[in-house]
Amino acid sequence: MKKQLFSSLLALSFFAFCFAVHAEKDEKESEKTYEKESKKTYRKSKKTYTKTYYKKNKRSGRANTLVWEKYAKEHEELQKLRKKDPKSFEAKSKEFRKKVGDEIKSERKKFKTLVVKYRKTKDSKTRAEISKYVSDTYDRKIKAAEKRLASQKERLKKAEKKLADIKAQKNEKINKKLKTILKDPKLSW
Repeated sequence: MKKQLFSSLLALSFFAFCFAVHAEKDEKESEKTYEKESKKTYRKSKKTYTKTYYKKNKRSGRANTLVWEKYAKEHEELQKLRKKDPKSFEAKSKEFRKKVGDEIKSERKKFKTLVVKYRKTKDSKTRAEISKYVSDTYDRKIKAAEKRLASQKERLKKAEKKLADIKAQKNEKINKKLKTILKDPKLSW
């Protein structure tokens, strides 16, 4: 009887050990596949982001900033329409992009003709126009950077306020958590 009990206990412990080893092996394999999948996803998303970023910002310059500044209100209205009526947004968006694209092309063409004209004639008036053109571009870039900085400062203030609120409520939250933990004997934390 003791021998049977011992042999069944030994067999049971052997099966438990085999099960634990097998479970650990499966866990390691699933971690490896998860890491591979997450790396693939990250790489894909990074490539997609990089491609779209460079497509959008391929030719940023004076013409783009001029035109987008001119059509800012119309662009905002389109963004509102995007949420309300996606189908009409698509149609109006195509028209808008075509109109803006045509205007950007014409602005670039004007600038190029000014540069070509200056290279041929070395005229001081043309140089002054080109200089004004470039100066306006940098003024717009500075203005945009100032806007971004202002919005970042505003977000920082909100985050600091939120952190101060969390710090102020720390003791209340701790006491509340302690009451719930100490009240319920089945609760494990």
